Amino acid sequence: MNIISIDLPWEEKRKGRRAIVVAGLDRHIEVCQATDDAELGRLARVSFEPGSIILLDIPIDGTDTLRGQHFRPVDRALSRQTLPALPVSRAGNRGRRLRAALRRDNNGCRVYEMYPYAVYKFLSYLQQRKLLHCLNDNRFDTLLDNSFYRYWPPKYKREKRREQRVKNLRHVYSLLTDGNLGLRFTRPLPGPDAPVNPDHLADGYDACLGAVVGIYLAKRSRYTGIFGDSKSGSILLFIDRWLAEQLGKDIAVNQVEQRS
Repeated sequence: MNIISIDLPWEEKRKGRRAIVVAGLDRHIEVCQATDDAELGRLARVSFEPGSIILLDIPIDGTDTLRGQHFRPVDRALSRQTLPALPVSRAGNRGRRLRAALRRDNNGCRVYEMYPYAVYKFLSYLQQRKLLHCLNDNRFDTLLDNSFYRYWPPKYKREKRREQRVKNLRHVYSLLTDGNLGLRFTRPLPGPDAPVNPDHLADGYDACLGAVVGIYLAKRSRYTGIFGDSKSGSILLFIDRWLAEQLGKDIAVNQVEQRS
């Protein structure tokens, strides 16, 4: 079993801006870029293993029941925890079509919606407070508190100023290469000073963030959970005891030990 994390644009016709990360349970990671959905599909198919966990950075369920609204219950619940989402009405049924295609090609795979920014904020907050190592203990402690509401990690995708964006990308790079996460890149992960398009770099980082939560899910970490439900929409996220309690006031929270 492996983890396949995919970052992609919500508009199918948009060229480029696709990254795929293939990760093993040993935390070895390979990052690739794709120009369109056809190439993305080929890269995914050659990476399939029995029981692969596939993560998509795009809304999957619930976009067909919006009834003129732009956000699902899970999106509104996350926003209340200062994890704002884009209007999911823009994605249409693209996520469901992609999931159906992936399941067709790999019977038995598990496909989840993931949200890189939520993963990023959670991990960055822990890194700042020197608590990142706690994820490996799997005791399910309280790691966050109300200061999480006031914490905003550096923007690396929507920052307009180039110098500031490079600085912010350096922060994400330091997080992904933090020894507490233990990621092992098949090829060295490009840093923000490498001769790489910053947009492509950010897409690859997003896919890496998805792979991180996917690895912890595969290892049955209690710090992972599925928020929401299959009808109105659900997202795989990192959680601690505090965040699970806050989100649980608004939506269903299914922790890893509650799943078969």
